[in-house]
Amino acid sequence: MKIAELDYEPDSARRFGAIADLPWAVLLDSGRERAAAARYDIFAADPYVTLVTEGTVTTICTRSGSRQSDADPLMLLRDALGSTSPAAPGLPFCGGAVGYFAYDLGRRYEKWPALAARDVAMPELAVGIYDWAVVADHNELNTGFVCI
Repeated sequence: MKIAELDYEPDSARRFGAIADLPWAVLLDSGRERAAAARYDIFAADPYVTLVTEGTVTTICTRSGSRQSDADPLMLLRDALGSTSPAAPGLPFCGGAVGYFAYDLGRRYEKWPALAARDVAMPELAVGIYDWAVVADHNELNTGFVCI
């Protein structure tokens, strides 16, 4: 992993704008305008693997193709992550999994009553695995870093 320092940009959303149109672009905003203790903004795009679970099927897409599986989506995610590399000293994230696990994913693991109508067409799981990230440190360092 390489880490390069960037000029500090206090408005991460502005820097994120340069990649916002890339596939699966994500911005984890610390909300520092609302919380003095907020420190890091993180963004990334174009993950090398995506996993999307709808019902009993998970679609795994890589840069070389896609496949579907009815295996446990959490095990598929674990397998897609592979072995982990050491964390970058002083940075909270330099690549890895970003996404969401919907409440209804729990139905894969427990029997729940079906009281609510499915009124929003969203996957139960949508996770991208990123091999790079930009991290803005708004606290001590007032710098930005790109991890590749």
